[in-house]
Amino acid sequence: MFANMRVVTRLGIGFGLMILMLLGSSMFGLDRLRSVSDLSARVMDVHYPLASLSRDIIDANDRTKVLVRDLVFAHTDVELSRALQTLNAGRADVVKHIAQLNDAVQSAEGRRLLELITQNSHKLNALYEQITALAQADKDGALALIRGEYTTIQDLQTQHLLDLSRLIATRMHAANVEAQSTAQATQQMLLYIAVAAIVVAVLTAWLIARGLTRLLGGEPAYAAEIMNRIAAGDLGMEVQLRQNDSSSMLHAVKQMVAKLQLVVGEVNSSSEALASASEEVSATAQTLSQASSEQAAGVEETSATIEQANASITQNTENAKLTDSMAAKAARDAAEGGQAVKATATAMKQIAQKISIIDDIAYQTNLLALNAAIEAARAGEHGKGFAVVAAEVRKLAERSQVAAQEISDVATSSVQLSERAGQLLDVMVPNIQKTSELVQEIAAASEEQSSGIGQINLAMGQLSQATQQNASSSEELAATAEEMSAQAEQLQQAIAFFRLSGPAATALHAHPPRTGTTAKPKGATLARGPMVARTSGKTLDESDFVKF
Repeated sequence: MFANMRVVTRLGIGFGLMILMLLGSSMFGLDRLRSVSDLSARVMDVHYPLASLSRDIIDANDRTKVLVRDLVFAHTDVELSRALQTLNAGRADVVKHIAQLNDAVQSAEGRRLLELITQNSHKLNALYEQITALAQADKDGALALIRGEYTTIQDLQTQHLLDLSRLIATRMHAANVEAQSTAQATQQMLLYIAVAAIVVAVLTAWLIARGLTRLLGGEPAYAAEIMNRIAAGDLGMEVQLRQNDSSSMLHAVKQMVAKLQLVVGEVNSSSEALASASEEVSATAQTLSQASSEQAAGVEETSATIEQANASITQNTENAKLTDSMAAKAARDAAEGGQAVKATATAMKQIAQKISIIDDIAYQTNLLALNAAIEAARAGEHGKGFAVVAAEVRKLAERSQVAAQEISDVATSSVQLSERAGQLLDVMVPNIQKTSELVQEIAAASEEQSSGIGQINLAMGQLSQATQQNASSSEELAATAEEMSAQAEQLQQAIAFFRLSGPAATALHAHPPRTGTTAKPKGATLARGPMVARTSGKTLDESDFVKF
């Protein structure tokens, strides 16, 4: 599950865990600090004031002991009045402090001691009244009361006050101990959390680093080096993979390099075959153009001969023998013309067959360019240049296919015209033979023969025009073949950008880009039989083309 996560998700989980632990430790520390603060506040706001108040009431109680004796030993009314006033003030302080303790003390033991202190305070107040009354009339009785019941109750009151003071001190000490214990526990827990956070951070960093390394298949610097070498056209390097690596980026890059080596080698072989085929097409087209020119010259000669025959027919009325001799000669010439026309028709059919082969070549070239464009699209950014070259080859193949179709149409029209001329010649031969047999009727048939000769001249003119068009189309085919050869050369130069290794490199360097196209001279003769393209010495067929 972790291996299939995105890098952003992995980093988010890792940093999220560390942030959560940081927040947890911070919240825990704040809570513990709040507890320590509450304990310290309770010591300062509750226990310490209670301890101070208990000391104050003990001091006030001790002062009343002295004030009571001063009251008894007063000799004058002024001293008695001052001692009584001071005693009443001390008693008021004791009552006030007891009331404050009563409001502040909450524990059961403290409440019990405070209840005893309050009771003793009431008893002491009653004794104060008695002692005050005796101090004016019976000092001995007052002293006896002080030494007796007053001292007993006062000692008991002092003991209760000391017990309450010790209880308050014990509670304050317990609160201090609890605060220190809480602080120490908080320090230990924060230390444990910090150690755990460090362990989690190290483990998370290790897992993320290991996941990224497995995803890349190696160190990022090595992956960047491989991609830079591929961008520079170096397909011959060996991509080093980890053991049992079948899903990393470097594994995919290695497969891509192997496929590119295969594709580049096959495209180079196909471009070499295309260049050779274009040269053959150019040479054949030039030969065909020369043959068409020669055929046009023959047609002109045939037209001239027919005109001479027309002149001879005009003279048939004056010289029958001469007409008979010329008729026989015309019959032979017509037969030869019929053979020539049939040969021309046969040649036109062969041209149509060859043009169909050229059309097939253009179709296969179009398929190759389309497949190359698809492979370039799969290659992504690195296949843009190759895609442009494939598009240009495809356009060239489409133009070649259109030109081949036009030539095929012209050749078909030429065949029809040749067959028509042959039919006319076949009709003319019996007429001439009949003219030879019917010499006496030459004068009457001369006009008809003259008309037939005119039709023959018209047909020969059409044949001459068709032959000239055929020659022009052949020249256009030669130019197209040369352009296709130039495009194949550009394709080879583009493929030469890639550097391969192994058998693919041997094949690539064995067929370097051509520096120019070589065509057969115009004086070459037109080859008989089906046209062949010399690609590694094999007859051109669909098996010579590589399917991607």
